[in-house]
Amino acid sequence: MSIENILKKIEEETGAAAEEILRAAGTRVASVREEGERGGAKLREELESRARAKASDEERRLVVGEELELRKASLERRREILGEVYAEARKRIEKLPPDDYLKLISSFILKNAISGKEEIVVPASQRRMFSEGFVESLNRARGAGAAFAVAETPGEFAWGVVLREGQRRVDLTLEVLFRQLAARVESAVAGVLFSE
Repeated sequence: MSIENILKKIEEETGAAAEEILRAAGTRVASVREEGERGGAKLREELESRARAKASDEERRLVVGEELELRKASLERRREILGEVYAEARKRIEKLPPDDYLKLISSFILKNAISGKEEIVVPASQRRMFSEGFVESLNRARGAGAAFAVAETPGEFAWGVVLREGQRRVDLTLEVLFRQLAARVESAVAGVLFSE
């Protein structure tokens, strides 16, 4: 064979091998491109899913936060309304006619007395209203063995009484009664606010 024929044959074989290599490379490139596109699509879906989940969590957090803020505002408004109601009730109680006032105090004493022998501490400004007749009516209402008496030393409060016997004291002053009422109402309001 001549050199020209050999070179031609080498050229043909090299060309065919090169074409085969290029075809294989093209197939591999197409395969890699498909994998990349599939991987990219999968990654895109995964990232979008994470973003949706994060957005959903953020939205839920914002909604819960807004609901809590609304409940706080509602509680604050309820407190304001209760404050107004307490102020009005206090004014009305303080302006009760003496007979109504004594009936109210009498019911507090009879309901809260333990032995029926308590000393009744009264405000200095109301000392005259708590007469012997008032004490006698308490003792009769309490029944046998009752021995209420008005304390010699007046209390340093404006409204109500304090029952005292030995070391025991039952405070029935207006401030304490309203504090107890406010605590009960506040507890109920808190239960509504934080029920969920």
